[in-house]
Amino acid sequence: MAKDIEATGGLADDASRDEETAVESDGGIAASGDLNGKAVDEATQVQVEPQVKKKNKKNKKKGGAARKKVTGFEEYYAEPPMTPADAAEEKTQIYNPTRPFADRIEECVQRYRARRRMDSERTLLFNKYMWLGGIDTGPRQFTGFAGDRAALEGADADEIRQMTATDFVGGSGKRFYDPMDPEREHWIVDFEGIVKGFLSRTIPGLYMYDEPAIRKAAELVKNFLNYVLFHDVCPEYTTDVMAARNICDTAPVKLRTVHELHSELPGNFSRSASQLFYDREVDRIDENENVNFDKLLMFRLTVIFSALVSDEVKKQFVKEEDPTNISVVDTKEETYEVVDVTRPHHKHVEAVEEQLKKNGYGGKAKPAGILKLKKSIIDFGYDNIPRPDEVDMSNAKVEEYLLEDELLSKLEKGMKIRAVVCKLSIGLRFIKEIKDVRVSFDLFLPQMLMEYWKDPVPNTRPAPSATNPNAEEDAAGADD
Repeated sequence: MAKDIEATGGLADDASRDEETAVESDGGIAASGDLNGKAVDEATQVQVEPQVKKKNKKNKKKGGAARKKVTGFEEYYAEPPMTPADAAEEKTQIYNPTRPFADRIEECVQRYRARRRMDSERTLLFNKYMWLGGIDTGPRQFTGFAGDRAALEGADADEIRQMTATDFVGGSGKRFYDPMDPEREHWIVDFEGIVKGFLSRTIPGLYMYDEPAIRKAAELVKNFLNYVLFHDVCPEYTTDVMAARNICDTAPVKLRTVHELHSELPGNFSRSASQLFYDREVDRIDENENVNFDKLLMFRLTVIFSALVSDEVKKQFVKEEDPTNISVVDTKEETYEVVDVTRPHHKHVEAVEEQLKKNGYGGKAKPAGILKLKKSIIDFGYDNIPRPDEVDMSNAKVEEYLLEDELLSKLEKGMKIRAVVCKLSIGLRFIKEIKDVRVSFDLFLPQMLMEYWKDPVPNTRPAPSATNPNAEEDAAGADD
């Protein structure tokens, strides 16, 4: 049949084509020839079976592999339970109270780091927190453990942790605490103090007032302190650790409040008083000039209707019928500590607001209270600035300043303020300018001065002298 097809130009007769087409439509391929019963029996049919795609089975991680995603810093994370043997080992050996505190806290820090999955940011923050407490967290060089595969393969989990640990107490120079150092009496165990210094000085220096970053740092420290409490590392300092945890809870909110005070202080009342009597805008008062007149009106209403302003100041103010006679008699820049905040009673506030509305002055003045300040010092550890413990502030006089209630609600006892303050001839004081505001738990730590300290080493080069003034240059040239 193949020859017939070639002779006719490759075309078969209609019957053959129809039969072949019919066979193909049935899903088979018939051999060439007469399509009778015998030919069909001898024909070879190949059945085309549909291909079934194999499904890729995804191996679901179970057990330890799934737990690798847990960092230990989740909101509802809880320490895993310990076996009785592990609990007994920690109580009787690892964290036995008879062991020196330095050994226990070193073991605690190493175990904590091994059981947390820290990202680069948390690692940086934790290292700074440890450094502030006198614990060296720097990488270890030339230890040889990284290349000693045999030692690592034959060791258990605790041995591997000890060989690869980077957190150590002692033996790292003068920048860190060393229990064998004869000058170690200058160091004390103070969990609360370290947290105060870390969150009030170190973190604002890194992040300014980035609230999410501050909260992340506070939660990191609290996570570590929870680990210390859970494993009963130092029962003799439990109260101190609990106080440090409280600082972690309140620090983000208080630091945010301080940031707000930086921009809101000294308040509208103090600004008006400064512009009127320090810049002498009061000499250019004209009722047609609404701006200056509104400032003077607000100042008068705030002083007269404030129940907390002393009667003597009110009498002097009322006595001066001409406001141009009021002047600034004293101006100074001083550091103060907030010793008390007296806010107006809500009943008095409602009565004053009602009275102002009746007289047509609604909204012209805000309720004000008294801020009591006492001279203090913000410690920076500089030689030319006295330390707080070097100056006796017990006899310093308390000064009172009139301030809006909305600002007083953000101030608390113990906060420190550096400001330019003024005193008027009528005896009233006001804040002219704010230079600095510190949280109530602000604390300077001497360790902060050791950040870039390097231990001195013997110098074999000869010192310059009258006979050899170029000794250092000669030695440098010889080294080259």
